[in-house]
Amino acid sequence: MPINLDELKKRLKGMIPVQYCPYTKGGELDLEGLKENTEFLIDFATAGNKDVVIMTNGSTTECFANSIEEQKKVIKTVVDTVAGRLPVVAGVSQPGTKLTIELAKYAEEVGVDCAMVVPPYYHHASKEGMYRHYKEIADSIGIGVMVYNNADASATLIPLDLMARLAKIDNMVACKDNATSFADLAFKALTINPEDMVLIAGQGEVQYIGAAAYGFKYQGFVSFIGNFAPSLSYEVYTAVKRGNFKKAYEILRKQLPLWSLISKVERKRESISVIPACLRGSYAYMGVGKAAMDLVGLNGGPLRLPMEDLTAAERQGLKAVLKEIGVL
Repeated sequence: MPINLDELKKRLKGMIPVQYCPYTKGGELDLEGLKENTEFLIDFATAGNKDVVIMTNGSTTECFANSIEEQKKVIKTVVDTVAGRLPVVAGVSQPGTKLTIELAKYAEEVGVDCAMVVPPYYHHASKEGMYRHYKEIADSIGIGVMVYNNADASATLIPLDLMARLAKIDNMVACKDNATSFADLAFKALTINPEDMVLIAGQGEVQYIGAAAYGFKYQGFVSFIGNFAPSLSYEVYTAVKRGNFKKAYEILRKQLPLWSLISKVERKRESISVIPACLRGSYAYMGVGKAAMDLVGLNGGPLRLPMEDLTAAERQGLKAVLKEIGVL
């Protein structure tokens, strides 16, 4: 049974690994592998009662490359595996409102605690159209809804006044915020009542440390590193929660070889996106993360096109980096 909304707002905090979708060598869903990956995160979270939330069927989960039926299988597999032990957030985003509602209703039916929705993409909504999009989705289900404020995925960023308006919808419980301006983060922290909407740093450990400076209003962060090296990610959350920013920086410094490798991989894959660089995401981390999953004994498998897998040489470089930072 999904977590009630008040309890959900309290538990949407800490490290939020956005899962990878493992595929077989033939490119089919590896649901057994997904179960194993999920159990790995549950074991980590329940050892010491850590603040961990499972996020699935998001961009990192390659939802865009999976059919609706495959997305449903991913969502149900994760919910059934978690079995109420941790909160589960599942992406339900589709280009239009009607299709998004259909997947959101399915997520509610199988026991997801919170449905994550990126702004409409392909055609872009007006401010009022955006509000109505989210309002209709929220009104169609009884579980929580998380706004995914991601310019790279949707070519829109939700302005502060609209976000404050969305926050007043009863079950609009959270925002996964990929805004890249720290002024934007600061004004959200000043404006959004955390009793209305929980703020989550959408761009990982680096963004979380900076956002925490604004009164600790950002209660957690979404991480890809947490899938294969949860301790390395969770240590950032623990340090910031204690107000030990020096320690948090030291942990980030330990991660630098991994980020350096991701930059090298990205430079070999020229982007032709027209999204401004300051708002654009680097998807090189997806190939790096999936290869890392395989290297640590979990389940990654190949990416689906148009994403590109690492070369054999890049995988060897990643192996060396994982040894350097103590993951292997």
